[in-house]
Amino acid sequence: MAEILMFNIENSKAIKIKMLCRKFFMEAKEVSKEDFGCTMSYLLGMSDAGGGAENSDFSEEMLYFAGFNRGIFGIFLDQLKRQKANVALKAVQTEANVHFTPFELYREISAEREAITRGTSAH
Repeated sequence: MAEILMFNIENSKAIKIKMLCRKFFMEAKEVSKEDFGCTMSYLLGMSDAGGGAENSDFSEEMLYFAGFNRGIFGIFLDQLKRQKANVALKAVQTEANVHFTPFELYREISAEREAITRGTSAH
């Protein structure tokens, strides 16, 4: 089942995202700051090892899309824009990033966004 993990999403926007998920028969989960040091695989219920990194807080909104197929993903993103519930930082589950903590993922996609703004490469 497709699932979205939500980080630092303001309440009215979180409600819109959850309603949209229900429409698509998907699950949306708000992740508390206390869990920002756990791995994405733990947050998705894929592993028992939670992690627990220190200094793992960030305040920017972020969405993590797990189990989405390409066709539904595009439609869902379009619907987010129409609902005025768009979030700047988004990531799709990969074999590599599923082992990241939300904070590590945040640092990675923030660096990519900055590199795109500068017209350079993040790596």
